[in-house]
Amino acid sequence: MNRRRRETIIREIEYWKRSRLLPEQYCDYLLALYTEGDSRTCGRQWTGSLVAGLCVLLVAAALAIYFTELSFVLQTLLVSLFLVVCLLLVWRWRKERQLLHFPLIGSAWLLLLGTIAGSSHYFPGQNGVLTATVLANCSVWLAIGRLFRLHYFSLAAVVGGILMAVIVWWR
Repeated sequence: MNRRRRETIIREIEYWKRSRLLPEQYCDYLLALYTEGDSRTCGRQWTGSLVAGLCVLLVAAALAIYFTELSFVLQTLLVSLFLVVCLLLVWRWRKERQLLHFPLIGSAWLLLLGTIAGSSHYFPGQNGVLTATVLANCSVWLAIGRLFRLHYFSLAAVVGGILMAVIVWWR
C-alpha cells in the first residue's frame, strides 16, 4: 500500500476515534495495524507538553498572587487570564476524559484563589463574606462533580462545606 493512501486511512481512523464512530479499542487496533505498531498520533504528542504547561501556569498564578507586590487589579487580571486559559482547555478537552481532569482542577483552584482574594480585598475582616465565598465555591464544585460525574469534585464540595460549618460553629 502506498504511503499517501496509508496516511489517509490513518487520519480517517483517528477521526473515527475522536468522534466515537467506532469503539476506542477497535480504532487502537486498526491504528496499530496500519501504522505497524507505531500508533502515536499528532494530537497525543502535545498532551504531555500541555499538561506540563498547565502545571507551570498554576504555579505562576500562585506566585503572581502571593509573592509579588502587584496591584490588586493586575493580580485579578492575571488570575482571570489563567482561569480563561484553563477554561479554554476544559472546553477543548471536554470529550477526552483523561485530559479533562487537569484543567478542571486548575480552574477550580484558580476560581477559589481569585474569589477569596477578591472577598478579602473588598470586605476586609468580614468572616461571613469569606465563608459565603468558600461555600459558593463548594456549590460550584458540587455542580461540576455532578455534571462531569467526577466523584472527587463532589467529595471536595461536601468536605469543604463541612469544614466551613465546623469553623463557623467553632467561633
